[in-house]
Parts: sequence; C-alpha cells; structure tokens
Amino acid sequence: MKTLSFVCIPLLLLVSLTDAETTAPDGNSNFRTWRDQQGRTVEATFRGIENGQIFLQTRNGYVHRLPLNNLSEEDQKLAATLKPEGLGIPKDPNVAQAAAMIDKGVLMGLEKAGQKPNELASDEQFIRRVYLDLAGRIPTREETLSFLGDGSASKRAKIIDRLVSSEGFTSRMYNYLSDMLRIADDAQKAKFFHYEEWLKQQIADNRPWNQIVRDMLVADGKLLDNGAAGYLLRDRGMRLDNLSLTLSTFLGADVSCAQCHDHPFADWTQRQFYEMAAFFGATETYTRSQARASMRGLRDELTQQELQQAKRLFDANALAIFDQKQNDLVLPEDYKYKDASPGDPVKPALIAWGKDDRRLKCYQTAEAALKKAGDDTRLREIFADWMTAPDNPRFAMTIANRLWKMVFGVGVAEPVAELDDPNASSNPALLHHLGREMVRLNFDLRAFMRLLCNTQTYQREAYTAELVMGEPYLFPGPVLRRMTAEQAWDSCVTLAIGERVDAFKLRRADSYKEVMALNVSEISPEIIKEKLGQMQSMRRKADGPLGGGKPGKAGKNRPNRRAMMETASQVNEEGEVTQPDMMLGLALARASELRQPEREGHFLRMFGQSDRQIADSNSSEGSVPQVLMLMNGEAQQVLSSRSALAVADAEKHETAQAQVESLYLSFFSRRPTEAELKTVYEEINGGLTPGDLAWVLFNSREFVFVQ
Repeated sequence: MKTLSFVCIPLLLLVSLTDAETTAPDGNSNFRTWRDQQGRTVEATFRGIENGQIFLQTRNGYVHRLPLNNLSEEDQKLAATLKPEGLGIPKDPNVAQAAAMIDKGVLMGLEKAGQKPNELASDEQFIRRVYLDLAGRIPTREETLSFLGDGSASKRAKIIDRLVSSEGFTSRMYNYLSDMLRIADDAQKAKFFHYEEWLKQQIADNRPWNQIVRDMLVADGKLLDNGAAGYLLRDRGMRLDNLSLTLSTFLGADVSCAQCHDHPFADWTQRQFYEMAAFFGATETYTRSQARASMRGLRDELTQQELQQAKRLFDANALAIFDQKQNDLVLPEDYKYKDASPGDPVKPALIAWGKDDRRLKCYQTAEAALKKAGDDTRLREIFADWMTAPDNPRFAMTIANRLWKMVFGVGVAEPVAELDDPNASSNPALLHHLGREMVRLNFDLRAFMRLLCNTQTYQREAYTAELVMGEPYLFPGPVLRRMTAEQAWDSCVTLAIGERVDAFKLRRADSYKEVMALNVSEISPEIIKEKLGQMQSMRRKADGPLGGGKPGKAGKNRPNRRAMMETASQVNEEGEVTQPDMMLGLALARASELRQPEREGHFLRMFGQSDRQIADSNSSEGSVPQVLMLMNGEAQQVLSSRSALAVADAEKHETAQAQVESLYLSFFSRRPTEAELKTVYEEINGGLTPGDLAWVLFNSREFVFVQ
C-alpha cells in the first residue's frame, strides 16, 4: 500500500507512515484517511492550516506538515471547511526539535512499560493549564476567548511564548523559588525585603540559574546593601545546616544524616560532610563585636525600652557576610571514627558520587584551585564555581527535575531534593536528557519552561487516576493536581480585578533601608532616638492589611456590603500603583506582592502556603478549614459580589445563557455543557443570581484543580 511522506514538525525529519503506525486505539472520531495527488494515504486528524501548510496529527501523537496543494483536490476542499484544532507548533525549529526529543524519551518509557499516552487536551483545558503553570493564575474570560478564537495552527506555541515573557511568569517563578529557598519577611531578627526584591529582579531580568545561585553563595556585605546575601544570612550561625540545605536544594543530595554520623544509605561519611562544610569555614555572618561596642556606648543615654528597640536596629546593620583569614571549622567533640580525632581542623575537599566524576572539568578546576589556595583565597568561590559549573551534571539535573515537577505535577525523580541515584528515577534516560537540555539552554529558566510546555507530553490530557505508591509514573500526560495556594489566590484576584492583577508591585527594601541603615562609627543618642521614631512609624504602616494585619471581623457593626466592596488602588506621579485594590480588608494583589509568608488565617495559609521554615513545604492537601473558607471566607464574599469583575461582566449580558457562559468562561475557561445549562436555568428560575452562581463555581472541585 502506498504511504504518504510528511515533514514531521517536532523532529524536522522526513518520515514514512505505514499502516502499522496508525493502529493505536481509536480515541478520536475525527481521524480520517487523507490522500495526496499521487494516491498515497495516511490516517490522521486535521489540526489546522497556516501559510499554505496543512498540519495533520497521526495516531502516534506526532503532528506532521506538508504543503496543502500536495493533497488531492477533494481533501484540499475538505480541509478548507474544517475547524482548526490548534496545537502548539513552535515556529522556532530548535524548540520544535528539542520538544520532540523529550516526547521521544517519554514515549520510549511508556512503550517499554506497555502503556500509551493520553489523548491531546482540548484547547479549553490547555489554556487554563498553561496560564496556571506559566503565569500562576487562570486566564480572564477575554484571554480565553481570544485564544479559542485563534485559528492558527501555532496558537498554543504563541501563547506559551507570550506567557514566559510576562510579568505573571516572574510572580509564578518567585512563588516557587521562595518556597524552595525558605524566603520570609522576618528572619534573624531582621527584615529580608532586600533578598526578596533581589530575587524577583533576577527572575524579571531572566538571569541564568547558575549565575543566580553563584551570586547567593559568594555574596558579601550587609543584607541592607546586597540582597543576594540573604541566602547565607537566612541560616546565620548555622554553617552545617546551611550546607545540608544547599546540597539538597541545588544538587538533590540529602546529606543531613552525615552531619552527625556516616550516612547509613549513601556513600557519605561524616568527615566528608565536614570537608564540604570547610569551604565555608572562614565565612562569618554577623559583625557581633561592632554591634556590641555600639550598644555599650548608649546604655547610659537610653531607657531600657529604647535599648531593646535599638538592639533590633543594630542587629539589622550587623547582619552581614564577610570572610576571615582563618578557617575555624573543626571536627565535633563526639567524632567517633578512626580516620581523625575530635577537634581536628578540617581542610576543604569535594565529594564525588561516581568514580568518573573527578575527571570532569569542574572537579579538576576546583582541585587545582585548592592546591594553590592561600590565606586570602575565598574558598566558597571555589565551591560555588564547582557546584554551578555546566559540567556538574547534578546541578543542571536537579533544577531541570524541579521545573519538570512544576508543570507535570510529579518529578522524573522523587523526591526532588533526593537525587543521589539518578538511575533509580522513573525514566533515567529522560532525566539525564533534561539536565543536558538545561545546560544547552545556558540555564535559562524561561527557555526551559517554554520547551517543556511545547512538548506534546505536556499538552496531553491530565492523568486522573490515583498514583500508586512505589510504582513509577511514566507521564502519559501531566498529573491532575490541586492548585498551589498561590495559584488559587492569584486566580481569585484575577476574577475580582482582571488583568490589573499584575499592576501592583510591593517595594519595601528602599524604605526599610532608609529607616534602618546606620553608620555605626558615627552614632549618637539623638540619631538613635530619631531612628526609633521612624521604626515605630514603619511598624504602624506594616500593621495594615497589606502588611499582614487582620481585616475587620464581621458583625453587627460591620460597614454595609457595598461600601466594603469599593476598591482603593492608588497611583503615584510616575504611574506606579502604590496601593492595591482593597475589598473586605483584603489586598487584591499577587501572592508574591503580599507578606512572605502571609499571616495565619489568610486564604494563602489556609490553602497550604509554606511557613518558610522548611524547604519545599507548600502543601496541596485538602482540609475542613479550606472548605469552610471557600464557602464563607472573605475571598468567597469578594468573588460573589457585584463588584467582582467576573460577576460585573456577566451582568452586562441581557440573556441568562450569556450570563452563565460568561461566568463559566471566567472560572473554568470553557462554556457550560447542555446538561449544566439545563441545571443552572432551573436554579435561575428559583432566584439564582450571577453572584450566587459565582459562589457555586468557586466552590466546585473543577475550580481548584489543574487539569
């Protein structure tokens, strides 16, 4: 039988399709036999026409391209009448080829296990999923309609390109990284605003991941002057704990056991752990002597209460990183192994996971630098260069696996902080390939996320069955999962105020520094008292809802509902939004622009936002308090009010059907089914309002899940 040759878009190769390649189970009624001018045939489904090219998808999932005029005249006429079902077909051939190679790795894993990939997701499922994964929120009704109305075959790729370049991507990535790095407003008796804003700026500037991490490891100076210093200062005075977190976060090496004894399961000894920690043995994170000397000179001039407040002022200025000439790390007093004695000085040395690791350039460079090291050598620079080197496979593999989990719901290797044996992952070949792709893309997080979302694996229907403990998940599609707390909150804000969700940017570092910064060598009681007054004013401002204060409680004296719904955004002379919209005491701003983490009882915390004490501790588990908050909390009251944009837009329509469709598009990015319309019409006849329907949709399982 004659077969039809195509140019395969993902692989950019000529392929020949045979009958054997079209025998997958029939899951799409749109599959038909297409014929070219020479009578050759292939079974495929129509995906679209663009620039004189027709895109057809065969049963093995691949999308193929050929000139439209190569088809028979009958099929050309048919194609002109069909509705396009756009698929993410990247115009950049490098993205297309790279995405196809990832798909190939996934399909090989599925075929080996006798499994098959899911069908491709509908446009409605895709647009909601990709907004949540890349922009951290659901799309607005207008954004959904714009996408659904786009007839181009590359419309999925176009929306991916737009989202990875959006402000929403910065917010989404910051939320993920701040949970991973345990970023909090309050730590070590100081405010870490500079660290927060520094990280946001790195993401916004699209700085490579290896450069961001290196900057955090080699940072010097005060936190008030250098936001990158926040990483090491977060664990001030806890070198061993910080090293353990550094290795698990950036290299996927869980070595916490080796702090106290030889690791029982991995090839880590306690001495090796201390040798790694010795790279930070000369690093100090607090200028104690200067702070204490300054305090002693003020004790006779200030009241006891003022002295307590002044201590916070000095602590903020003393929080700094610097390197001493002497490496003071020694083995602990309870060290019990024969290779050394308690109290012995420890020289820095790198651990290797495999016998061939030390042949890598990153090891050879680091070991050569250690041999030349003198008293003025910054050992942590040697460590940082080794860890973030492109040829250190674990560094690239770890962040690649983490980002894969962000969009697929499960890592290729789990848990993501334990990557000691990559070959024990669900698909070792895929995991190694993802690491190589991260290096090829020069650790560009936006480019890597663009690549993942352009794969057909990502664009398939979600896997809805419960994952079986102990069995590898091979990715027939992304996993159905609940939104993160930040995705849920940002989606609520989007429903309330629409695209203005990205207007407000929280900026606190400069004002905090203006109040707290001291020249410790030139202080006086008068200067300190002036600073204490500024600190008190700053605290009062922070006690408002934006700073984490609690909104007013409901009760008999509560202001009327309409007054509570008035927004209060403020804009300065430069056009910057300085105060977000406020409803019911809630600041309607992105989770990334609120308190880090939010106060107990806030929607974000109730929905599982991390307390930032333990890395990667954001929870997606359901709870009774969550259900009660969805039913009766402030967010529900905002979204069901006539002031919420989604409800206000729905009420602009004259017919009940148009109002219902508007709300479904706003909440679910799809139109209601006939059965849903029938049910809603019955309730409307019973008095259901658009606000009531918004309450119902908000409380549905479909709203809080990423399909």
